[in-house]
Amino acid sequence: MHGKHRRGLDYTPLFRFLLSRVGAEWDGVYREAAARLDRPDPIFWLVARNEHERREMVRVGESSYFSGLYVDDDGIPADRPAGSPGRGSVTVLQLLYAHLQRRTFRLS
Repeated sequence: MHGKHRRGLDYTPLFRFLLSRVGAEWDGVYREAAARLDRPDPIFWLVARNEHERREMVRVGESSYFSGLYVDDDGIPADRPAGSPGRGSVTVLQLLYAHLQRRTFRLS
């Protein structure tokens, strides 16, 4: 009755896999990840395809945040430059706390 809705799919294992492969050769990482998926789109929710898509943090779902990734000029997956938050998932409370510590977010 409705179009194709993709609900209830958990891509957390994929995102953790991608984060664990930072520094590895991209073609191999991509082939291994894509071989286990029905479509490659979720890979690029976390990995920027080009410069203007790069993000420090990527929100997936309602409350899951992961470090954004990109593929450098040498074809190696990389995370954010030095000084940015560490790799892995971050809860909303951790982000809120970080903003409060830096005084970049105020509660009204």
